[in-house]
Amino acid sequence: MRNVLVPTDFTPATFDLVENTIQTMGEQVLNIMLFHAFQMPFFAGDLIRNQRKPYHDLLTDAFRNNCKQIKQQYPKKVNTITFRHLYGNTPAVFRNFVDANEIDLIIYPEDHEFIKVHADSVDPEQMFKKSGLPLLRQFKSKRRVITMPEIQAVEEEAVALLRLLNAQR
Repeated sequence: MRNVLVPTDFTPATFDLVENTIQTMGEQVLNIMLFHAFQMPFFAGDLIRNQRKPYHDLLTDAFRNNCKQIKQQYPKKVNTITFRHLYGNTPAVFRNFVDANEIDLIIYPEDHEFIKVHADSVDPEQMFKKSGLPLLRQFKSKRRVITMPEIQAVEEEAVALLRLLNAQR
């Protein structure tokens, strides 16, 4: 069984990446950890003022349902699918994180584009590269046509999220 870390920006593209990973790994049973890193708060006051976790509004019902759907769709290939976050952006902190979670493979496609979904989001590329863990960079080709309703649903969710974030400021 392999413990695989997959970066997430909380969009449907994450689940395309997960499906590509499952297909590429063949018959191996996977524990999939969806991962997002956040900047460590600099001032103690930031911890007090910001009672809500930065990922609170990003972990939508749609995101959770997609996780359940992946698990149901691949019951023999996916043992678990979970979300974990990290506060910090240094290779040492990340190395402790992967050791504690027994990660043995990081999924990081060559064409991966980091999307900052929160003011405190951190691009994990340097942490991944310096971790010493194997990076899966290429996948079996699997083209998917994105339909207009899917695009509209993502746009509506993004607009709602932006309104919510702006209302909190």
